[in-house]
Amino acid sequence: MVAEMGFAEGVCPACGRVHRARRPALSVICDCYRICPFCSQLMEPYAPDLDPSAYGPIEGVGALGELESPMSIFYRCPRCGYYSARKPIEVTLK
Repeated sequence: MVAEMGFAEGVCPACGRVHRARRPALSVICDCYRICPFCSQLMEPYAPDLDPSAYGPIEGVGALGELESPMSIFYRCPRCGYYSARKPIEVTLK
């Protein structure tokens, strides 16, 4: 068996960013899920502080993002207040 050498690359299906890694890597995780789509700020982890049964949809004039199920929200933008339920995306390298 011959070891592959050089670099492998792949494109993130969500943001289109090209990732490169040294072989024999088969995949990488794109960090686009942590970037706010409105202001491009790095989002902070979001942890609800109440019992899950107490939560309903997030409502408010300034609320932005995926607000239907607060228990599935993972990140919040500190600048604009956007709530994100996006998960890490695995990019397959070729």
